[in-house]
Amino acid sequence: MRCVLRGRLGCILQKRYKIKRVKIVIWLSVICVIFFLLTVFLIIKIILMKKDIAGIGDKLNEKLKADTNTLITVNGKDKTVCRLAADINEQLKVLRKQRLKYEQGDSELKNAIANISHDLRTPLTAIAGYLDLLEKEQKSRDAERYVAIIKNRTATLKQLAADLFRYSVITSPDYDSPKERLSVNSVLEECIASQYNALRQAGITPEIHIPESTVYCDINRVALNRIISNLIENAIKYSDGDFSVRLTEQGEITLSNTAAKLTTIEVNKLFDRFYTVENARKSTGLGLSIAKILLEQSGGTIGAEYAKNKLTLRIRLPVNI
Repeated sequence: MRCVLRGRLGCILQKRYKIKRVKIVIWLSVICVIFFLLTVFLIIKIILMKKDIAGIGDKLNEKLKADTNTLITVNGKDKTVCRLAADINEQLKVLRKQRLKYEQGDSELKNAIANISHDLRTPLTAIAGYLDLLEKEQKSRDAERYVAIIKNRTATLKQLAADLFRYSVITSPDYDSPKERLSVNSVLEECIASQYNALRQAGITPEIHIPESTVYCDINRVALNRIISNLIENAIKYSDGDFSVRLTEQGEITLSNTAAKLTTIEVNKLFDRFYTVENARKSTGLGLSIAKILLEQSGGTIGAEYAKNKLTLRIRLPVNI
């Protein structure tokens, strides 16, 4: 009898144990399913958020590049992404106001520079004319020295007025320079020839290396003349007595000269607007800046290197090979 009772009790306990195990398995399964669904939900949400954020980034780049008053719109309904888009839109509004203010101020400044430089040229030309007449008159040595100083300063002011006017023109939004197919060889030779007197007065005998094969480039003739002339004038200002220019068949022009008084810091600032160094004679600080702007507008590049007291200016033209 006892054995029978023990057997039945064991069966009941075994059944209860199995039921508990089943319940535990069910609960674990439910928890796993819930965890799986939550994981899938979070993954989908993260993917959608990344997509929305990437879309905001692309739209932001478009808005920054384009001059438009439209704001960023988001297709998703995620509150965090919508709040991010709203914050970016607020910053865009601030940036647009600042850009508009800058453009208006920049335009006014360029117009003022153009007007001032234009108004300066007439009286400066008159002063130069009177100085030429005064040079022919008899005068003391001190008077001759004063006239020479005034004439030198007047020439510098005339150059500054011309550079200011040229700078205001090429940086204007309406500036257009029609391109034509030019022989870089010919233009380079013409520019060197036009600077012959200045080179001779500086005691410089240039080393010229121009290939026999013609290098062609699509660029505005006036712009290319101005670029090369400004670079040669720069070499004359800073040179310690030597100057070399080399043109490659790939359209690279290298101008180099010894300039022991320069420093690496000064060389890094050579293309900055109005920057001059102490040993630059009659410099307006705009020559290399103008050359850089014209070259970049034409699709070329320019850079300066300084090593072992040697200044090297290297320009790459958009050549037709």
